[in-house]
Amino acid sequence: MKALWLPESIGGNSLAILFVLVFLAQSFLCFHLDAWVHPQPFKNSQPHEAVVDKKVTSTLRAVAFLTGYKVLIGHLFWIQVIQYYGDSDNAADRFSKLYDYCSLASDLNPCFLPIYTYGAAALAFHLHRIDQAERLLQKGILSNPKEQSLQILLASILYEHSQQYEKLIPFLEAQIDQGDAPTVLIHILANTFQKLGRYQDAIALWKKRMRESTSDSQRIEAANYLQQLYRLQKQKP
Repeated sequence: MKALWLPESIGGNSLAILFVLVFLAQSFLCFHLDAWVHPQPFKNSQPHEAVVDKKVTSTLRAVAFLTGYKVLIGHLFWIQVIQYYGDSDNAADRFSKLYDYCSLASDLNPCFLPIYTYGAAALAFHLHRIDQAERLLQKGILSNPKEQSLQILLASILYEHSQQYEKLIPFLEAQIDQGDAPTVLIHILANTFQKLGRYQDAIALWKKRMRESTSDSQRIEAANYLQQLYRLQKQKP
């Protein structure tokens, strides 16, 4: 009799062990799912208004994680973002969800540069929401620190549209101090100093450029700007 009950006994024990393991695995997943789905808490740009349904952000992140196709999900969602911005019906509320959608798209695919460049350009130049464009580009720069196009676009937006020089100057100085900065960043910083009447700072910047540059054309350019700045400094009352 014992021999006849042995397989059944083993089968019952195995089933019980399997049930416990499944239960523990489910508990583990439930405990950690929120951290996986929300690696960085998603906050709407307008906290007092439900701009983007939380179910959208949770579902997209969960699907991206569970399927392993995070980049693909990000690309598919980005297509929807472009369609949203291209739909004239959404102009009625000035595309209120655009920043939130771009932010979510960058969570899914942080290295996809068009999210930042296209989104920030639309926010700054079309919708005149400079703060949102700035936040989106700062997020892009953190994810892609070597991508100079994002640095240039942020500097241009701050210089041309917001005149927030207290933000612009430290940002530009930090980028230039890293070395190999694009000439356009030096132009923007020098012009900012000039606008504020800080001629000595602009002169010091171009002197440094002339001293450290290995290009004859860049040294000549720096010398020309120095001559202009010396003339302006003399004319300053």
